Amino acid sequence: MRKLGLLVAIFIAAILLALPVTVAAADPTVNITVIGSDGNPLANAEVTIYDETGDTYEGTTNSSGMVSIEVPSNATYLVVVKDEYYILDTVTVEGDTNKTVDASAMHYAKIESTPKTADITVVLLAFEDVDLSMTTNVTVYAPSDLNVTFPAEIVETPYKYVLEKIEYDGREETEEATVTLDMTEDYLVTAYYTKTFYLALEYWVLIILGIIVVVALFVAWTAGAKEARSKIEEWRERNRKFVKKKAM
Repeated sequence: MRKLGLLVAIFIAAILLALPVTVAAADPTVNITVIGSDGNPLANAEVTIYDETGDTYEGTTNSSGMVSIEVPSNATYLVVVKDEYYILDTVTVEGDTNKTVDASAMHYAKIESTPKTADITVVLLAFEDVDLSMTTNVTVYAPSDLNVTFPAEIVETPYKYVLEKIEYDGREETEEATVTLDMTEDYLVTAYYTKTFYLALEYWVLIILGIIVVVALFVAWTAGAKEARSKIEEWRERNRKFVKKKAM
């Protein structure tokens, strides 16, 4: 029996050794080096990696402009660096990956709005899955085409700012709120807004008339109350005189 048990144990051990060993693979790491617009490493910059669903993975560069960020799988990701300006790029991850994001090798778009700052949407067309929210006035470096979308209007009661035109590269856009920049040169993009009242003139007239009516009713009520009190006092005075005469 002992020999049989030993043979069974050896047989089972042989089978287990023959089976492939499955080891959980570690998440790939992206080692990013960020170079600023002046050609020097960019320290203490916020680095965010976006996947196609919009999930983010973040880190901050060290004094050498480097940061290592783990991502869940091999794929293409959007890299966004935020400092005094933004730097956009993509990275394709295949296992542990090294990536240099170099603003000095890119062109920039300086995006402005007047007379009011605006919340805009910026899309790197090489990675269209993610819309980035920014606020003018802002500078964005990118290696390829960008879409920049301005709000058609900005409401700050009692005013409304309506988009009139967008000027860039010697062009003027008056029909659309989105412009496309090929980023083969530096751009200055300026959106011009016209300030108006939020409510149309007829609504303001109705509001003013309503206020006038309320004030008139209040004045009439106040005047009526005073007159009523005067009548009561007059009646009381006559009654007092009548009572005095009766007493005499």
